[in-house]
Amino acid sequence: MWKNSFYRLFAIACIVSLAQLTLGQSLNTYSPYSRFGVGILSRPGFTQNRAMGGVTQAIGDETLINFNNPASYAIRDTMSFLFDFGLESNTSSFTGYDQYLNPQTARNSAGGIHHIAISFPVAKRWGVAAGLAPYSFVGYRLLRFETDPYILSTIGRIKYYHTGRGGFSQAFVGTGFNPLKNLSIGVNLLYYFGSLDYINNIEFPITYVTYTNAYVRSSFQIGDINFNLGAQYKLVLDKEKNTNMTLGVTYQPAKKMSMTQKWFATLESNLLDTLIPHPELENHIDFPGSLNFGVAFTYNDKITVAGEYFTQDWSNTVPFNTDLPMGKIESYRFGMELTPNRQDLKSYLKKVSYRAGFFLNKSNLIVGGEQINDYGITFGAGLPLKGKTKVNVSFELGKRGTDENYLIKETFGAFSVSLSFYDYPWFFKRKYN
Repeated sequence: MWKNSFYRLFAIACIVSLAQLTLGQSLNTYSPYSRFGVGILSRPGFTQNRAMGGVTQAIGDETLINFNNPASYAIRDTMSFLFDFGLESNTSSFTGYDQYLNPQTARNSAGGIHHIAISFPVAKRWGVAAGLAPYSFVGYRLLRFETDPYILSTIGRIKYYHTGRGGFSQAFVGTGFNPLKNLSIGVNLLYYFGSLDYINNIEFPITYVTYTNAYVRSSFQIGDINFNLGAQYKLVLDKEKNTNMTLGVTYQPAKKMSMTQKWFATLESNLLDTLIPHPELENHIDFPGSLNFGVAFTYNDKITVAGEYFTQDWSNTVPFNTDLPMGKIESYRFGMELTPNRQDLKSYLKKVSYRAGFFLNKSNLIVGGEQINDYGITFGAGLPLKGKTKVNVSFELGKRGTDENYLIKETFGAFSVSLSFYDYPWFFKRKYN
């Protein structure tokens, strides 16, 4: 058994190494709105949570790694081991106007590794977890043309390309335990890292060889730590029928994240390209504090209904890559899960966990005087495999922004799939074969 555990750990270590190399490099979104601030913030939770509208705070399950509330780690079974690895693919379509106020449409797709995490118990009612997950995404490509009449008449139609890519990721390691009956508390140590890369190109008409094309690149890189605190309290309503209500809350303090800004430009001519570097600048990004709380009701170990509220005020944050102000995030999330019979021996469909939900978000982005909102519906399922191992799938359909006031309306869809591998017993030496 020890030998088998070693091979399993070795396989997981290989996957973790691969995820570390690719998670921060994968393009996980395409949205013009990711141009502002730290980009589009990731949906909360892993595949199970996302299928339920993103509810996390009052959710706790022995087969789920809920890193959004570290108090949930306390529910780990003794001698169990949980490994979760997820992928995401998304598609967006856009309607809006170009710089000449002509209606335009566009479509794009992206995807990549979403998360990887492990969790196991330390002792009875005491568990730990660690992993990698996205925090924000940047991905867009915009084109505009020169409109100044004098420049058009003397030089011609100059093209301006604006491209962004990258994002911030978060590595977490945390613990949760039960100090009192039905009360769990936990803490996550969070390490934020990654870069937001912006490329602005100027291309002159080919007939004007006296002008030089310019390629300006800037990169904002962070690498700093923070933490969050979580708590869950379960109120048992009917012990025999496993009916209960759970309250959950997580608080994360504000933090000035260390940031390094890199900048350089390339001037293109007929003879050679000239690189003009710029000294690196040390600065910081203000990450405001956040509060997230929710409630979940579970009936007869079959139906769970949950809702929560999240808030994070970015209005006092000084924008580092734009002159636009930022706003206060307010998110409302609702979800439910139905499992007809977890122990059914005849019907596989009765053992499947069916999930659905919806969300409504006021984002921290303010563009053209409008706070950019998004909303959508979610649904998915937990497909049991051997034992308590599951394949989880999630679908999201939603809209972001508006095409009023010459802004852009984005309609998006996302598909997520993850393997939640549950092993029991873990590191248990057999006394017989």
